[in-house]
Amino acid sequence: MGRGFNLLELTIIIAILSILLLMAVPSFDGIMSRVKMKRLASELNSFLVQAKSEAVTRNKKLYVHFSFNTDNSISNGSWYIQLTDSASSTGNQLLYFSGAPFNKIEISHSYNPAYITFDQVRGRPNGGTIEFFSVTDTVNRLKAVMANPPGRIKVCATSGAAYGYPSCS
Repeated sequence: MGRGFNLLELTIIIAILSILLLMAVPSFDGIMSRVKMKRLASELNSFLVQAKSEAVTRNKKLYVHFSFNTDNSISNGSWYIQLTDSASSTGNQLLYFSGAPFNKIEISHSYNPAYITFDQVRGRPNGGTIEFFSVTDTVNRLKAVMANPPGRIKVCATSGAAYGYPSCS
């Protein structure tokens, strides 16, 4: 008797493995969505803290501009946020945050006009929020909250703890 698999046994094993993999794909999609949300929350918070630090370091009022307006929300990853030294988005760009890696995460903000200001003395941002959620899970939403005073930037969940972040309330 020969060692190894014959063609029929190999075909059956491949068919069974294919079925098992097809059953596991939806759970991988959920995992990837959660990882994207956590990553966006972390990177967005870091970007805003860096903008705050830059304003104090440069002793200059700085502006974080959104590529989309208050009444729009975007989920295709075509958005960006940039830090400039001018109220106009055409000012000298100091930092850039691309939304390209965050496709299928819907993002919106409460700033009108579409920028955040950071003062030069303490780096305090003007108050407002940036809210985002996965298009596959519209219940669990996160938001970055800028509070003035005291100038604190925090990320929290809008309806109970989610993605490892505490509730906003």
